[in-house]
Amino acid sequence: MTIEQTPAEIVLDQAAGCLVGLAAGDALGGPVEGMTRREIFERYGFLNEMIGGGRLGLEPGETTDDTAQTLALAESIIDRGGLDPDDIAFRLATWYRFRPKGIGAHTTAVLERIADLKDWEQASLEVQADNPASAGNGSLMRCAPVALLDHGSMSVLIEDSRLSSRITHPHAECQWSCALVNLVIAEMLAGAEPRRAVDNALATCAHRGDVVYQVLERTKHAALSASEDTLSPGGYVLDTLECSIWALLHSDSFEDAVTIAVNLGGDSDTIGAVTGALAGAAYGFEAIPERWLLHINDWQHMQELASSLIELA
Repeated sequence: MTIEQTPAEIVLDQAAGCLVGLAAGDALGGPVEGMTRREIFERYGFLNEMIGGGRLGLEPGETTDDTAQTLALAESIIDRGGLDPDDIAFRLATWYRFRPKGIGAHTTAVLERIADLKDWEQASLEVQADNPASAGNGSLMRCAPVALLDHGSMSVLIEDSRLSSRITHPHAECQWSCALVNLVIAEMLAGAEPRRAVDNALATCAHRGDVVYQVLERTKHAALSASEDTLSPGGYVLDTLECSIWALLHSDSFEDAVTIAVNLGGDSDTIGAVTGALAGAAYGFEAIPERWLLHINDWQHMQELASSLIELA
């Protein structure tokens, strides 16, 4: 972002930063997914380049299911003129038939049912009933397009964020984690600095009688007292939420936020993706390192999708 940009141009830059930043964080973190912080340090020092490899055998800059699901959500919203869960479920199930890299067990179970022509809500609730405590980060990774669509109405944003989660992840912690992250993105699109954006998002959620208390507490902990040594960079949605908010608030640039996020290890592609969406909205597309973009296929498409989502809002 530059001071010569108009307010409308700044929002477009932030929106592009959000989606392309998500892909950048996903691609940076993908090769070290499943490694501990110590293992990453011993092998790479402080990882800040697109390296490829890892358990998924990624090419440098190759993205995972995090970005693919985000694209499916964004393209559906644009084609349908809003959030259509039936269409999103169909697109995700179609994508799943190609057996994409890195997809989680919970999402797999839901999409298998949808691919067998089962109603998405029935499929999602059945999988949740089989494992009631399941609250993975599979919907949080893809939720950012909803923030770009609904950034002008916080109440609509909350409902759409929760609905977008329910397609695969109906657990209340998943729904409200998506809402919280999207509220932070929307606040930054409205001009708030990262810490103010988090405070405002917390205040908005706190006024809701149905909010999940643990989502607020983990976000507050990330903002106020968490340290690198106390974070748990796993696939549990509240762990990913806390790590991503922590990385956003303990850095002062897009690159710093995303690199400290993926160097935590664990579910590094998703933590990188969520942090990338947040930091991209905070600092804009122009803040994403060009040396990373050189490795990311079709980032221009994500930039175009971001623009279309803002125009649709």
